[in-house]
Amino acid sequence: MKAWLTYIKERFPLHVYALLSAGLACAPGDAPRTWFGFLYTMWLFATLRLMDELKDYHKDKIAHPERPLPRGLLKAERVSTVINALMVFGIGLSFGFAALSRVAMTLAVVTTLWLWLMYKEFYVGESLQRRLLLYAISHQLILIPMCLLMVALVGGDIASPLHFGWALGVLGAFFSYEVSRKLDPSAHPILGTYLSVYGRGGSTLIVLVLTIVATLGAAASGFSLWMTPFAVLTLLSYSILWLRPSAFKVIEGLATVSLFFHIWAPYLVRRFL
Repeated sequence: MKAWLTYIKERFPLHVYALLSAGLACAPGDAPRTWFGFLYTMWLFATLRLMDELKDYHKDKIAHPERPLPRGLLKAERVSTVINALMVFGIGLSFGFAALSRVAMTLAVVTTLWLWLMYKEFYVGESLQRRLLLYAISHQLILIPMCLLMVALVGGDIASPLHFGWALGVLGAFFSYEVSRKLDPSAHPILGTYLSVYGRGGSTLIVLVLTIVATLGAAASGFSLWMTPFAVLTLLSYSILWLRPSAFKVIEGLATVSLFFHIWAPYLVRRFL
């Protein structure tokens, strides 16, 4: 248990993931639905984080030997067993949504199965890993059914431009964050960061496209006030890659703030407008 607590402290900061999950699951005036959505979202993030730790194990032994698995704090076999148990738990959670919404249950099952396919790298791992951008897209698309699941949980119309737009905005912001946290110019080549694979221009171009996606989603949802300025600010911060690459953490920080506002935009609109 002590080893797992250390892992959580180092690799799964609860306050960060709780903040993300609460924003996604917040159902005004309906505490049971909020808590159920929160539990599912925390399960998804926790399982995804553990899956990534196991998939990155061999790379981390070279590039990040200080992390829990490479340094022997947790055994890979044990982590694999825990992941399987978490997936069984997640399937149960997914069908549990039936008590609240059949549409939500269907989206939860889709999201859970997509998570498993991500873990197995869609059973084409070698081919997928040679195409970093395609790999990333396949792993980010899970955000669409997950966001729509939270919409369906509160009885929202998942086909409406407003709700689908919000999901699209979250996708754009989350994907931008994923790119932005992999820009370290001194990262080991085995990690295959966006900066090392696509360079400064390619990484900026990817985030430009994602900013357009996020902006279109924000416009459709009506949440532009809380979403678009932060997406654009993140994009503008990519000038740092040319001016001072060692300050790449600034880009990651701004992308993190942008992600927060994209996720929490529905609540902020209800609260302040």
